[in-house]
Amino acid sequence: MTFAISIACAALLAGQDLSLATILIEGEGWKPAPKAGVESRLGPQLVAGGPMGASYAIVGKAPARSLEHRAPGKPAKAVTVVGLVDPSCLALSADRGTLVVGDAGGKHLWLFRVNADGTLDAADRCATMRLRPGQTASGVIAVSVDSGGRIFACLPGEIHAFDPTARASGVIFGPPGGPVDAFFTSGEGLYVRQKGEVMGRMIQPFPKPMLKLPARPDARRAS
Repeated sequence: MTFAISIACAALLAGQDLSLATILIEGEGWKPAPKAGVESRLGPQLVAGGPMGASYAIVGKAPARSLEHRAPGKPAKAVTVVGLVDPSCLALSADRGTLVVGDAGGKHLWLFRVNADGTLDAADRCATMRLRPGQTASGVIAVSVDSGGRIFACLPGEIHAFDPTARASGVIFGPPGGPVDAFFTSGEGLYVRQKGEVMGRMIQPFPKPMLKLPARPDARRAS
């Protein structure tokens, strides 16, 4: 399912923001998860491969990191956008048509269009993280996009969820016991690393399965 199709699906499913009720599973919480097959995928992701052999990378150290576009056989080129303070993590959509970049020095996630030749344009800070009063820097450590186009941004203590149109769905608190330092989603679960241990929480895949209605009783005619 491409990112564009996901947007259309979101509109058909809800016609509005997808709330956390379409993501979380009632009664499910954070539990220890096996490291095998999970730990190697935990972010932050700092390099992503795009079309035509292009790649995108975050280089430097906080609070002065920068985003680079790397084309095959050419020098790396800095991608500068007014308002992007400290890019800290990135992720590509499943169809590799959208690059999501987290800004640890601001409160937005930046979305870039990935062109067929691997170049980036149309930067837009359309996803806004809901920070606490007085907080101006998110400190976002990882972003992840699932196969349905939902975007998840992990801060040290919480995960901000966005629907495929980049509208906020809500904030999911991380596991108790302190901050986390890595994150990714498989589309069916959220996974974080906390004090060296991997914790997971199952979520509903996108699109949300239709609820089964109770069986309709047989209609009986009055004699």
